[in-house]
Parts: sequence; C-alpha cells; structure tokens
Amino acid sequence: MSRLLGSTALFATLMIASVPQGLAQTASDTAQSVTVAAGDLRTALDQLADQFGLQLVVQGDLSGIESGALTADMSAREALQNLLSGSGYGFEFVSDDSVIIKPATTITGDAQGQVILPEVVVTATRSRRSIATMSPSVVVIGPDQIEAQSAKSSDITNVIHNNVPGFMFDDQSLISSTETFRGRDVQVLVDGIARNTPLRNSSRILSMIDIQQVESIEVIPGSNAMNGDGATGATINIITKTGEVGKNVFVVDGHVKSYTDDIGDSFSPSLTLSGSGGFGAVDLAASITGSKTGNAYDGYGNQVPSDAMLGQGGFDNAEDLNVFGKAGVTLADGHRLFLSSEVVRFRQDIEYYADLSTDPVSVNYDSPYLAQPLEDESQYFTAGYEFDFGKIGVGDLKLFYNDSYKQAARAEYNASHNPGLVSLASNGAIEDPLGQSVIDTVKYGVKLSTDTNLDAAYEGLTLTWGGDLTFDDVKYETVSRRDIGAPMEQEGHAIFAQLSAPVTKYVDLSGGVRYEEYDLTVKDFTRPSYMRYNGGTPQQILLAAAFTGGETTYDAVTYNASAVVHWTDRIDTSFSYSEGFSVPDVGAYTRRAGLSGTSIPLNFNDIDVEASKVKTYELAARYDGTDFRATGAIYMSTNERGDNYDSSKNKLSQEKERIIGAELTGEYDISDDTYVGALASYVEGRYDTNEDGDLDSWLPNNRIPSPFRFTGYVDSYVWGDLNMRFDGTYTAGRYKIEDAKIKPSLVFNLSGNYPLLGGTARFGIENILDTSYENPAATALRGYSVAGHGRTVLIGYRREF
Repeated sequence: MSRLLGSTALFATLMIASVPQGLAQTASDTAQSVTVAAGDLRTALDQLADQFGLQLVVQGDLSGIESGALTADMSAREALQNLLSGSGYGFEFVSDDSVIIKPATTITGDAQGQVILPEVVVTATRSRRSIATMSPSVVVIGPDQIEAQSAKSSDITNVIHNNVPGFMFDDQSLISSTETFRGRDVQVLVDGIARNTPLRNSSRILSMIDIQQVESIEVIPGSNAMNGDGATGATINIITKTGEVGKNVFVVDGHVKSYTDDIGDSFSPSLTLSGSGGFGAVDLAASITGSKTGNAYDGYGNQVPSDAMLGQGGFDNAEDLNVFGKAGVTLADGHRLFLSSEVVRFRQDIEYYADLSTDPVSVNYDSPYLAQPLEDESQYFTAGYEFDFGKIGVGDLKLFYNDSYKQAARAEYNASHNPGLVSLASNGAIEDPLGQSVIDTVKYGVKLSTDTNLDAAYEGLTLTWGGDLTFDDVKYETVSRRDIGAPMEQEGHAIFAQLSAPVTKYVDLSGGVRYEEYDLTVKDFTRPSYMRYNGGTPQQILLAAAFTGGETTYDAVTYNASAVVHWTDRIDTSFSYSEGFSVPDVGAYTRRAGLSGTSIPLNFNDIDVEASKVKTYELAARYDGTDFRATGAIYMSTNERGDNYDSSKNKLSQEKERIIGAELTGEYDISDDTYVGALASYVEGRYDTNEDGDLDSWLPNNRIPSPFRFTGYVDSYVWGDLNMRFDGTYTAGRYKIEDAKIKPSLVFNLSGNYPLLGGTARFGIENILDTSYENPAATALRGYSVAGHGRTVLIGYRREF
C-alpha cells in the first residue's frame, strides 16, 4: 500500500504546480480594466480582489450564489456593486485595501425588507435539493464557516460540534464510538461515498479527514438509508474542493499549536500546500498536509495518556500526512468526467501505557510502551461521470475503491477493562507480542443517482432514482496476520426511488423507498487462545476454537416522507418520517464467540444476522428574520430489534429502544459587526434489556454520554477588520447508570482572524481558563474517568497567491 503514497503525492504535487499564480495589483478607487468570468460569486469576488489587490473578509456563506460577467473599465466600488447586485449581500471598505462582504437588507415601502438568503443545495440525499425544501434541522457548513473555525482547531469533529446541536462532545481521540448523533450512529460520506466499515467497525473516520481539502459539510439529522447502512442517527457528507477554470490559486497554510503547561514538549507544527484552478476544459485541485504533534496535557498540567481508551490512540506524539487530488474534464455542456484520490498516513508513537487505577486515568511512567505503534494507512479513489441527458435526467455515476488498514495500539492487561490478551499459537499462556488488532478492509462499488424531471405529469415533480452495487472484503487480524475474527466478504445490491414536488408555493412534499440486499460469506478460521496475568504470572484462560463459517442473505426495505410548509417568507415548518438501518458488526461477534468458555465448535449459522431498522419522527421549524434567525426540532427514534451480541448464547439480542430529544439554534445581530448565538440539545433514551417488550432501562453512557449540551457564542469585528469569536460549551452530567456517573463540564474558547500582508493571520485558544474537566464522550467508552484537554494556543497564517 505504501507505493500508492508516492504515486498519489506526485499526482497531487503536479496538479498544484500546474496552477498559475496570480499577481496582485495595488488597490485603488480609480477606474481600471476589469475582467471577471460569469459563475460562482465567491470565485468572481476573488478574481476581483486579485485585480485590485483587495483583502476580502466574508460574513455569511456565499455557497450557491451565481454572478454575471464583468468586462469594463470601472473602480473597485463599482465592480463590487455590479457583482453583488441582487445577491442579498453588500460591502463595506474598512481600510483602503480591506473589504467586508456581509448580508444586506432592503427597504420596501414603510416596512423593513427581508435578508435575501442564497440558495444552498444539499447532495447527501442523492439528489440536488435546495435546503429550503428540506427539514430546518438540516445544516450546511460552508467554506467561510470552516475557515473561521479552523482558527482554533483543525479537527472536523470540532467544526461539526460547533455548528450542529445534535452532535455529541468530541472525545479528543482518533475514534468516534461515543461521538453519537441523537444517541445513535453516524454515517460519514466523502463526496457521497461511504467511509464506514460496518462488518467490523473501526470508527476511525472523521479524525483522518484533512480539513484543508473540505469545501463544505452537509449534515442531515435522523435515520436515513438513501446512501446505505449506518445512518441511524445522522448522515454527514464531506464535500471536497473542486478547481474552477478562471480561478487559479496557490495556497500556503501553516500553524503551530501548543499546550500552555509545557510549550516545548507539546509543540505541534502543521503545514499545507494546496492549489486549485484549471485551464480550458480541465479543472484541478490538490493539497498536501503534513503535521507532527507533541504531548497533550489536562487542566491540572498533567500529561494526558496517549492511549487513554485502550487501543484507540490519540492525536499526541504522532505524525500525519494527507495527500488529496482531484481532476475533472468537461466533455460538453452538462457532461464531465472526474477522478479524485486521497491517501492517509498516520502513526502514533506511544511512550507510556495508561494507568487505569487513578482517577482520572493517568500516564504510567513506570511502564514504557514497547509494542508496535498505532497506524493508519488508507487510500480512497473515486472516478465519476456527471451527465445531463435531458428528459432522461441529470445525475452522476460513481465508481469507488477504498482500501483501509487501521492498526490499534497494544493495551495492557486489566482485570476489569481488558481481561484477555491474544496468546501465542504455540503456547497459550504466553502473550503474542504481535497480538495488536488490525482491521484491513477493501470496499469498492458503483453508485448511480439521477434526477428526472416529470413536469409533464405535474409541474415541479422530480423523480430521483438509482442504485448501488458494493463489495466488502474484511480481514480482522493481529499485526502478525493471525485471524482474530472471521474473514468476510459481502455483496450489496440496492435500488431506490424518491419523488419530490412543490404543492402550491407553500408546501414541498417528498417521499421515497429503498431496497437493499446483502449476500454475506463468512469464512472458517481458528479463533486464537487468550491469556491473562494473575499476580504477574501469565496463564491461559481460553483455548483456541474452530469457527465454522457460512453464507446468508439478509435485506432491508426503508421508507421516508416529509412535508415542508412555508407559512411566510420567514417561517417554515416540517414534519418528517424516515427509516435507516445498521448491519451487524459480524467481525466483533466472531471474535467474541465462545467467550463463555464453551468447548462446543462454533458455527456462524448460530448467529442470527439481520439488519436493525431505526425509525425517526421529527417536527421542526425555522425562522429567518432580518436580525434574528432560529431553528428548532423535536424528535423520537425507535427500533424494535437491536444488534447487540450475547456471547453466552452466541446470538444477537432483541433490544427494543426509544430515544427522544429536542434541538434549538438561534442567532441575533446586535449590529452590523456583531452577532450572538446559541445551540442547545437534549437527548435521552431507554431500552428493553430482558426482551419482554417493556423499556425497563436507560440506554448506557456509550450511547448517551450527556443528556444536555449548550453552546453560546459571540462573533464580532473589532478595531476594523479583526474578527473575534468567543464561545463556551456546557455539557451536563449523566447519572442514569448506577456506578457509572459522568460529571458535567464547562469549557470556554476564543479565536480570531486578521487580514495581514495579503493573507490572513489567525489565533485560537481552547479551554481559555485551563479548566480541569472530565471528557464525557471518552469517559463513556470504557466506564472510567478520562480527563479533558487543558489550555492550547494555536497561531497560524494563510496566504493565497
């Protein structure tokens, strides 16, 4: 797999080098020759800024707004007026060469007009739907928001957490097992292609995506099956950057980050080189990011363990390289071919094991880590054809290939939390020194999505249809290539259809169905023996066992329906019903089969494999005023059948569940330069533990680490064009599970951006007060206390050429 890194890095480097660099001119109010191509407004503004030597600061999200061409002699003010006319945005010069672009209002008669909002299009639904026709709970995080919030953190999880109320607190590690959404799992897509590996879930997904390659993030809360399995809580679609002909840009972006308790040992630099643009019919985009991190510290100044959650690892003491490239060629109007690739190389060199006997977990300096490092070697390729065949439809055909190698760290023996270690095949009482687990997966397939206009039947009626063919090859092994779970292969076949239409100008209706079938083959293997340390003496606790594989076919039929009512130009409400499903984590089951000590040969046919369907009911509302904006949602999600595994019976357990919750967001413009906002969410759930039909117990903490979260913030321009944002997040404690109580936390952060020397300087301070707190999501995973990170300071600079 390593040879792919060299070829992809060369490809991305050549793409960056092929992007011409523009030459900035001196800003002036005097007229000069202006040439701006028609197309995306943000692109046009950047072209104009290059020609006049202006520094732009954008308030709001310009995604989806188009502008006309400019070819004339005019001043910068005249050119800006022409480009922004009718867009809902205005401009203000704050210095001779710095301009703020911000939402504008209009006055009609004696009443104040409305803010003209740009149309935002969501693609995670397999169609290009305006966000105005979808539930108000749907969120699109645009490039300006991403760039602004990168001032304090380059972690995508943090960006989502700060913009979407239903997303749980960041566990500050590589995995996302307890970073639940509305108490359930999240499906992660990159340009519509799933990154999840459900047959043996690694959960190490969002943390491995470089934020520098991200153009926007679409978040669709609730269960959803339009992109297959996994979206029982939400769908998150990462849209990567695409080059634009006529906008040739080369970007240098770097930052350093440190914990204030030990700046030297925690010093962490990062550098990104990226470029985008195009020539003729070809568009190009590429980026290379390299970073290195030092130690991490909590609010008391104590070093945080590198592997506080037993094998899951963290961001400290690591080296990371991410290479991204995308190329497209427009064959004709409405027809484009493209190819994208991403290569990830991540390695964490852990120094010491964690001491689980302390509260919170601490670094055990008496126990050096001598095993293999934690590693991630993954590569993702997508080729596609975007088409417009008139009456047949507009859509795309995508072919993808994902190859992922995720190696866990070694975890020490612990009687409560890690009671068994893989032992040698030759001696069951001796630990295998290469017994760390590896999830090695290959996933490839084809996805077809088409929007067909049915105006002949009903004006505005659109049929979205298509299908998926997928193939998964999963190996669950040790570093020494011994199977610890059954090797598996699975073929998936799916078709779907979705109808959407406006019913008068006040109501948008949508509904659809998807059918998915899986053919699963589980191969024979010998589950290894396990050992433990009893008073420091190694002893075998479980004999090796033969596992007989088998074949099965299972399927899922899911439905969805929604109605969005536009009461006025400012007020929308929606009611939606959706279904999603998750497939069983078969790899985990085959590893645990027979752990009760049975000597009976184990057989896959005894495992009841069936998809678990989740139903979500949601009522949501949105208000878009001149100075005040708000959204709210209440929801309930249920499932009749769970997919937890009972090792004593070697079967899936029936666990009926019900989760209820509410979410709220709001923003208020205090002035043209300052606004305040808040996000709040509540979630709680119960399940049936004894299969009698009654919801008799609270869901465990790993599903709901905290029932309530509140984030408040203020964003303001001070001293001209210095943009600053102050925010605080309160996470409530959870006390539903006896002897597993999670404490509340309160953390404050500050970030800023300032135009400097033709670029943007930025700084960020996380946990300003250096508060000592318990990370709720990390603590929920294993059931012991894990400290949150202390104060960090980030200083960075970005310059476009």
